[in-house]
Amino acid sequence: MRRWIAASAVMLVVPMMATGLGSTANAQGAPADPIDALKRQLVENRGVKMSKVHTSTYIADGEKEHFWTEAVAEFGRGKITTIDMTYDSDRRNWTDPIRQITIEGRQYIQDDHLPNGKSWIPREDNEIRPVLSADWIKLADPVMLKAVLATTKVKRPAGIYDGTPTALYQGTINLGQLYKASPGFPFGLVAKPTRKEAKAKISWRLWLGEDQLVRRAWGSWREPFSKNGDVPVSYVVDARLTGWGAETDIAVPSADDVVTPSDWSSSETSVSLNPAAG
Repeated sequence: MRRWIAASAVMLVVPMMATGLGSTANAQGAPADPIDALKRQLVENRGVKMSKVHTSTYIADGEKEHFWTEAVAEFGRGKITTIDMTYDSDRRNWTDPIRQITIEGRQYIQDDHLPNGKSWIPREDNEIRPVLSADWIKLADPVMLKAVLATTKVKRPAGIYDGTPTALYQGTINLGQLYKASPGFPFGLVAKPTRKEAKAKISWRLWLGEDQLVRRAWGSWREPFSKNGDVPVSYVVDARLTGWGAETDIAVPSADDVVTPSDWSSSETSVSLNPAAG
């Protein structure tokens, strides 16, 4: 049985290097719609900052776990090119915050306990992509944004976020529609959802500024397999976006700071030769 786990709980994700993160979007002229507004942002060395809170509630006893993400995404060539994130939690046995920098095909995870003074552990996989995720939606994906907004049931004026008055869009979308917009997403699914799974619903809200860019994204859903014996869990995610269009320059770790297999080997050898060891 597959368990429907929020992406923020399975993807290590985090503070980052960026410059001039302001609140003014970098777009020329009035965008035609939110999709056009987002596409205009996806240009070289521009980006956005995200703060996200993910709350898991165990329905039987009301116990809650929180996960916090801080991130900066850098754009280029119509997509995210790099994302730098920190990830923390009050989950039991959780230790230190985790920092992670992701580019296409490669990920770097920070670790202060590596041999030879190295700071980063690399992970290579052709499937790795930098994603700005609110768990149920990719916030920098025009295709997914279009799919979500197509299910809007309510639109009304709302509060001020990131210095701009916003309009609240609200609706419900199911897992099948999200998966169709971006196979494998959300929740780290590795297989196409079954017909029953595809009907699982996510209640969502998006706050769009006067420039039609997303300033806040909220979603709520429930573990759909609880009737089959899994622990019933409900999830709420609340993400805030600031500084659309700010100049960014996320530094990927240099080779000197990245651990290699030979570093591990030399570390093990030095330990085995230490007469005080063991």
